[in-house]
Amino acid sequence: MNADGRPGREYRLAEVREVRLEFSPTRVEPVRYRCTVTLRTGERLVFFNRTYTGVMQFRPTDAAFRVWVTALLEHVARRAPAARFVAGATKVNYVVGAIGGVVIVLCLMVVLVFLLRTGAWSLVVLKAALIVFYLPTAWRWLRRNRAGTFDPRRPPPEVLPASETPR
Repeated sequence: MNADGRPGREYRLAEVREVRLEFSPTRVEPVRYRCTVTLRTGERLVFFNRTYTGVMQFRPTDAAFRVWVTALLEHVARRAPAARFVAGATKVNYVVGAIGGVVIVLCLMVVLVFLLRTGAWSLVVLKAALIVFYLPTAWRWLRRNRAGTFDPRRPPPEVLPASETPR
C-alpha cells in the first residue's frame, strides 16, 4: 500500500530502457534533483529528492535519494544490460532552456533600460534584483545539465545531491 492508501505498483527492472538523472531546480526548490526511469512501454516514473509537505513546502531527502538512486543504477545495470544511463536534460530541453534563459534575461534588460529612461527607480531595482537572483540558478542548470551518458557505477556528481541540504 502507498502512503495514501492506494495499492502499490510493481515494475520489473528488466523492463527499464533508460535512467536519466537531472538537476531540476524550481523557483520554490532551487536544489531539486530528478531521476526519470523510462520503461520499454514508454511509461515514465519520476522521482525527486524532495517530499511535499504543504503548499510551497518541501522536506529535503537528499541522503536517502542519493542512496536509493545509487542502488537503482546498480540493480538496473544488472537486470537490464541494454538500458541507457543518461545525465542532464534532453538535447531539446537543454537548447530550449538555454535560449529561453537568454531571451528572459534580454527581456528583463530591455525593461530595465526602459524603466531607467522613464525614471521608475523602484522598478529598476526590482528588475535588477530579479536578474541577479535568478542568474546563478540558470547558470548552475546550464552547467549541470549537459546531456551525456555515464557508467551506472559512477554517476556524475553534478546530477545528484551531495548531502542533506538545509531548507
